Amino acid sequence: MSGQNAKPLRFWNNLCYGLAGIPTSLSGNAINFFFSVFILEVAQITPAHNSILTTSAIVLSSAANFFVGFLVNTTDTRWGKLKPWILLSTFPSAACYFFLWFSPGVANPTGKLIWYLVFYVGFRVVSTGYGVARDSLVMFASHEPRERDTLITYSSAFQIAGIILSALIQQGTFLLLHADLGYDPCSNGTNVNGTDYGPSRDTEKEAYMVAAAVGTVIFLLCGLAAVFGVPEITDMRKTEQSSCFPVGDIKALARHRPFLMLLVIKAFLELGINTKQINSALMMQYTFNIADQVFYVIFLYMAAAVVAIFFWNLIIRRIGRKKVIFLGILVFLLPHNAALLIATEDLLGNGLLPFIFVAAAWGGIGEGCMYIVQSVMCTDVIDDFTLKTDRKMASVFYAVWGFVTGIMDAISAAVSNWILQSVNYNADNCVQSNRVKQALRYITAGTPPAVYVIALLFVWLYPITEESRLRTKMALDARRTAGDNDETQLYNPVEDNSLQETLAPEA
Repeated sequence: MSGQNAKPLRFWNNLCYGLAGIPTSLSGNAINFFFSVFILEVAQITPAHNSILTTSAIVLSSAANFFVGFLVNTTDTRWGKLKPWILLSTFPSAACYFFLWFSPGVANPTGKLIWYLVFYVGFRVVSTGYGVARDSLVMFASHEPRERDTLITYSSAFQIAGIILSALIQQGTFLLLHADLGYDPCSNGTNVNGTDYGPSRDTEKEAYMVAAAVGTVIFLLCGLAAVFGVPEITDMRKTEQSSCFPVGDIKALARHRPFLMLLVIKAFLELGINTKQINSALMMQYTFNIADQVFYVIFLYMAAAVVAIFFWNLIIRRIGRKKVIFLGILVFLLPHNAALLIATEDLLGNGLLPFIFVAAAWGGIGEGCMYIVQSVMCTDVIDDFTLKTDRKMASVFYAVWGFVTGIMDAISAAVSNWILQSVNYNADNCVQSNRVKQALRYITAGTPPAVYVIALLFVWLYPITEESRLRTKMALDARRTAGDNDETQLYNPVEDNSLQETLAPEA
């Protein structure tokens, strides 16, 4: 396919690109929401070991992410630049994801830590190839910003749908096996009279493993959707390939102000969102004492985000990217976190649960905004960089953003576990202390507002406006048109026919 689109993208292409976003979303958010409960309460790894596990995996995968971007950028095969990476990384990523939720039956704490380090690090590292290539595909599927925005809308919606799907898988599996989300040490085995008192820890292990098997199959099927359902444009004009670690390209990135500004914005937004996600289940279980409602609150939160994404896409077209971020944070995310901070049973009584559900829906709308607006701003920065430097480095951009995201995830996980350790959180305690309950409230609902406000400051300083974005599009279109004309002049069918007519009599 030439530098210009052969034809507009169809619904099928948008759908397949959206489906391709489910694997990383389903696996990543299952880890964010449920892995802390699994690793602390079922696998029985201490918060200190959990901090080592999560921090090591995220830091190593983030470093790999950085190099993978340059490797993807140098790839050029007959099957494309990105699709070989998507195809070859899908299968090992799915395998590591399954064994991440498998309980090896090792009693030694160090042995358990090594097991989960191998498969957690393996999953995080190998899946970077899939994630970077799939994210970059949006820049190679179309040159039209509006078509890219539509692809991103479907991708964002399906990514959040992946979160819902992961929750449905967990809930459905646990219901099937008569287990509970979140192990209760006071209801394990039998009571003093021999009466069945609740599900055992072995039942919990089995439920997590079955859910992981279902998620693994979905990972494989949806991962192949991008390979067979999304076009990849290859330019007729070949450019010089960079090395796997080009100093010149790194310097160009470091000097690109829109890239640096968006990097900071993404870092602070990710820090706030991930801190809330990884601690939400524990907060609802202990702070609000609604362990039996965790699934329904998460489902409502994410369902609201999915529905809201399509409306945010329309709003972005009307008022622009920067205004939408301000709207999403000030009107939705900050009030949502404030509601979680003030909500107590003493204050609300029987109205606590309905209040949590309303707050969840309101916060989900705001998170849907963050999902789509960050992604469309990424494409704007890549176009701006391409225009100014004539370098096509989409995979490098997405890799660096993934690197920063991983670092922020590591920070939020490490700080959260350190705080829980400092307040003497213990999964085997029948009742957690008030210090633990309040710590979970402040980590989950108190940290995000602070980082959101910092992110808004950088959004205000962000240099790409709607006017400059349109000028960039027009300039890139003109450059591609000129490049196609140059390629056409290299082979003129009219001149070729004339030459054949001249040689024909001699034959």
